[in-house]
Amino acid sequence: MPANANKSRHHHGLRLAALVASLTLAAACTPAEETRDAATPAPAATSPALPQLHVTLAPGGIQTASDNQPAYIDVTLEMAGLPVEANTPFLTSPAIFAGVEAVAYGEDGIADISVQDDAGPVPLVRADEDPDPTNFLYWRHWQAERDLEGVVTVTYRAPIDLVIPQLGAGPPFDLRLNDEIVSGAGNTFLVVPATPRPFMVNLDWDLSAMPEGSIGASSFGEGSVMTPGPASRLVTAYYMAGPMGHFPDEAGNHPYRAYWTDNPPFDPDTVMPWAELVYEAQLDFFGTENPEPYTFFARANPYPGGGGAGLINSFMLSYAEDTEELDGINITIIHEMSHKWVGGVSGQPGATSWFSEGANVFFTRRVPLAAGLMTPEQYIADVNKHAVRYYTNAINDLPNDQIPGLFWSDTRVRSLPYDRGSLYFATVDAEVRAASDGARSMNDLFFELDGMRNAGTPVTAETWADIVAAELGEPAREDFWAMMDGALQVPPADAYGPCFDRVETQSRVFELGFDPASLVARPRLVSGLVAGSNAEAAGLREGDEILQSVALEGVQSDDTSTLSLSVRRDGRDFTLDYLPRGEAVTVYTWERIPGVEDAACPL
Repeated sequence: MPANANKSRHHHGLRLAALVASLTLAAACTPAEETRDAATPAPAATSPALPQLHVTLAPGGIQTASDNQPAYIDVTLEMAGLPVEANTPFLTSPAIFAGVEAVAYGEDGIADISVQDDAGPVPLVRADEDPDPTNFLYWRHWQAERDLEGVVTVTYRAPIDLVIPQLGAGPPFDLRLNDEIVSGAGNTFLVVPATPRPFMVNLDWDLSAMPEGSIGASSFGEGSVMTPGPASRLVTAYYMAGPMGHFPDEAGNHPYRAYWTDNPPFDPDTVMPWAELVYEAQLDFFGTENPEPYTFFARANPYPGGGGAGLINSFMLSYAEDTEELDGINITIIHEMSHKWVGGVSGQPGATSWFSEGANVFFTRRVPLAAGLMTPEQYIADVNKHAVRYYTNAINDLPNDQIPGLFWSDTRVRSLPYDRGSLYFATVDAEVRAASDGARSMNDLFFELDGMRNAGTPVTAETWADIVAAELGEPAREDFWAMMDGALQVPPADAYGPCFDRVETQSRVFELGFDPASLVARPRLVSGLVAGSNAEAAGLREGDEILQSVALEGVQSDDTSTLSLSVRRDGRDFTLDYLPRGEAVTVYTWERIPGVEDAACPL
């Protein structure tokens, strides 16, 4: 994999399929329980007469797209067998999803949506939720003003507008046109029935207005597909259509497949087959037989930054379009695939990331190292990346229950569950191995929790505390809650196996130099300028306007990386560059022990 760091790159992975699967769309959409594989549909065998939902996606305007007349996807939903009463939840669509704004569908919310049933046109009334203060998600809802009869047809046009994330960090799920290729996540443009009841869903493409050689693919497969399950599965899926690259050559019925926009900053002929080997290794490790097909989507961003996000039976990778080499692509691919198996625990989005992201980082390394798909050097480099970022995080003592409210406004908060959680699980792993003389490990505790979840038992932070206390005694329960309260995590010297030893060094704390919330304000006006900071020394002043979104994750992860800000002051535009670092702090990293063979490294 490329060795040169891409300074604008940031990594941001979320298990959104599990998040949406835990929501009751017909009600207030409050989180219930994340599942290990939220892609698993509700069994059709118990419902011989599932209501039918036929969804057709028809991209258009590709050749004539302009600022005044964007390209679009015409969406048609045909529903049969689902009674709908007047003034009850009928349709729903995300307004904000993981910090990313979705299509608004007209100022009044109904102008662009047409509904017809056997009795004729159906008037709608919109009732929105209040915006979620954590900016994770909130929804728009529509009700019919009368009872619906027979076959119900919903039609609307989703414009394909370039949406530059205000946060510089939200997953790039927006509906996008890359040259002649349309792509986007369902959570940014799909309106679906507001019910948890399962449907027999028929997803189809109309590519008659697309260039010759176009294909349509989604998280459910290539071309027309049928899949049982709730309509919320459509929201957590990814969609791509056009003359795109694909793997393998005949990808339609292959269990693993990949699609990408033109000229990615990696060699698809090398990366895609390797990624399939990773997928197969994860199937074997997590004990999954007869899995549903899995899809890897990749596209370029016309702005700095990128990353990945796990969706239902799939993940998407994004990168800045001017990136020549994509550093760390192997880790990103493994991490986003691993989300499918690791899952999460019940609770408020963001507050549960200590598990869904922390445990995922842990297994992102363990599985491929054991399978020979990651070298010991790549393994420990990722360990040290998370360790350095954690120890140089000025708020690494932030209690876990404060994470949701700050998650989308501060990159230090977003990175904390990944870093602190993975160091915690490495500590637990070392303690379990030591207590059992190597007979047991973190793997055993994970599969115990996973078995409970698969049996339908709700799993929470308290569930994990019980499991680790049963394994290691009551002090382990206390250590867990101390971690949740912000206690510093320092794994034992041998936490990462016989090939590596812990060393203590110094690095400088990440210091933006002003209030991070300034970067998500509208407009982005600098506030809370830190006196004596490098930002102030570079010339930044209180009240300056920052003109472009800023991807901070890559800068935070590299203590030598400078930050470039496009600034406006008194009608004058200019650029400021500085090193966003403050005082020196102690960091713990791990280095290779000479003379230990590679074969001894996997645990």
